[in-house]
Amino acid sequence: MDREIYRFLCDLNVSFKRKTLRELLKEEKPYVIINGRRHRIKKRELRLLRELTDNLDLKIPIVLEIDASLESGTVKISGPEEVKVISKILGREINPFSKEDTLYIYKPEVRIVRRHLPTTTVYLFKMGVDIE
Repeated sequence: MDREIYRFLCDLNVSFKRKTLRELLKEEKPYVIINGRRHRIKKRELRLLRELTDNLDLKIPIVLEIDASLESGTVKISGPEEVKVISKILGREINPFSKEDTLYIYKPEVRIVRRHLPTTTVYLFKMGVDIE
């Protein structure tokens, strides 16, 4: 039982090296390394991302941050290009002149994002502890 809990906690502590959309589009079998293991990226998702952005420097995987300090069910996405791409998937209007680099989405929207981008997004759990 302790080993299962340890493995679960280790999986929450995700470590990965991101690649650019440009790099992944050139690979025959695109992948990134997550927690020391090869994680395949579907070419269909890369083509979708290519349609949604002209910026080939978009970092993959896109991080869906679950922060304990946020309201339950809230997911944070950071980075101007990441915000643009996720907003387009959700059909949200974005101001083309905005430099907005943070987007908050909720459970129903997370499901939509994950349906479209299951291999090009990753959850990152952030545990915040308040010390008084």
